Amino acid sequence: MIEKIGNIIKEKDSFLIVSHKNPDGDAIGSSLALYSALKDMGKNVQVVNLTKPPEVYSFLEDYDIIEPIKTMKKTDVIIAVDTAEIERCGIKKEDTKDKIFINIDHHKTNTLFGDINFIDGDASAVGIMLWRIFKQNGIAISKKTAQYLYVSIMTDTGSFRYSSTTPETMRIAADLLEIGVDPWFCAYNIYESNTLETIKLLGLVLNTLQVFIDGKIAILYVTEDMFKKTATQIEHSEGFVNYARSIRGAEVGILLREDRHNVFKISMRSKGKIDVARAASVFGGGGHKNAAGAQIEGTLEEVKTKIIDSFSFLK
Repeated sequence: MIEKIGNIIKEKDSFLIVSHKNPDGDAIGSSLALYSALKDMGKNVQVVNLTKPPEVYSFLEDYDIIEPIKTMKKTDVIIAVDTAEIERCGIKKEDTKDKIFINIDHHKTNTLFGDINFIDGDASAVGIMLWRIFKQNGIAISKKTAQYLYVSIMTDTGSFRYSSTTPETMRIAADLLEIGVDPWFCAYNIYESNTLETIKLLGLVLNTLQVFIDGKIAILYVTEDMFKKTATQIEHSEGFVNYARSIRGAEVGILLREDRHNVFKISMRSKGKIDVARAASVFGGGGHKNAAGAQIEGTLEEVKTKIIDSFSFLK
C-alpha cells in the first residue's frame, strides 16, 4: 500500500489535499506536510478545507495556502487525511469521478471511502503514516515538511503523553528533530501563546464543571453566549476538554460546545479504561478509544442528560 501510494505521488502531476472540517493539529500538520513534500517534487498542489483552520496554527509558514473547499480545482489525485467519513471533509463521491482518491487515516472507525485506503488505527497520528510513505519511497523530507509532521504527531499525542505514543512515535520524532525541527518553537506557539480572550473564556467554562456517576464523568460546557461575552470563537475552546479529564477520579472528561443554537459538538476524552469512540457512535460520531466526538441537538440540559445516560454502565 505504501509503495502504491508512493508510485502515484511520483507519477501524477496535480493533487488536491483535504481533511476534516474544524481541523486540528494532526489534520493541519499532515495536510501541510503533504503539500510541502509534493511542492518540493515540483507538483501542482492545492489544500482545501470546509472551515478556516484555527489561528493558533498561523505561525506555520504555509498556513495561508489552505483555501475554502469551494475553490477546489481540477486535479489528478485527491488525498484525504485524518478523516474517518467522507462527509466530514466536504467531498462528494461525484467529485472523485475520473480521479484517484486516496484515503490516509488512523481512525479505526474509518469507512474506507477511498479508491485506495491506507488505514492504521494504531498509528499515533497521520503524520506517522506520511513519514512512512516519504521514507519508504525515497521522498525527501525538508526542514519545513519535518516541522509539519512534528506538529501533527505532537498535537495528536498530547505532547507525547497519551497512550498512543509508541517507541515508533519517539523514534520518528527524534528523526524530525535531527532534520532541524525546534520542539520549543512548536510547543510555545501552540500551547503557550493564548490570547487574553481565550483565558477569559476558559474562566467561564471552568465554572461550569460538574461530576456525575460518583465522579467518574466530568463535564464542562461552553455556550454561544460565552463566546459572545469574551469575543471568542469555536477554535478558542480547543483543548478545554482536557481540564475535565484531569479531575482526579474521573474516567472520562467531556466538553459540550454549542456551535449553533441548541446544536452541541461533544468532545470526549478517556484516561484509558473507557472506549469513548464506542460511546460517541451512539450519537453517530466516532474517533479513537481515548478521544472521540459527536454532534447532538437539543437544549443544554437535554444533551447533558443524554450524555450521562450513555455512560450509565459505569454506575
